[in-house]
Amino acid sequence: MSQDHEQFAGDVLLGLAHDGRLVVDADEAEERIAELRRTLAYGYALLADPDYTGPEDRLRDILDELPKYVEAFQQATKSFTPR
Repeated sequence: MSQDHEQFAGDVLLGLAHDGRLVVDADEAEERIAELRRTLAYGYALLADPDYTGPEDRLRDILDELPKYVEAFQQATKSFTPR
């Protein structure tokens, strides 16, 4: 796949969830979503910290990607059917 059409992990997860290939129990999804939201909050706090000296562009890329993970886990629970 060329770099022009590179899919990021969030896009891949969303595609899998949309196709019903990523299926997660609601409780498990809630835990993952909570962790992702904590990570997002921490990342935005880092960006707001005037003393942060890390790779700001890379952090912004990650923070742009994480909401897709949240959406994928939300969609994945809709397809879950307990056995």
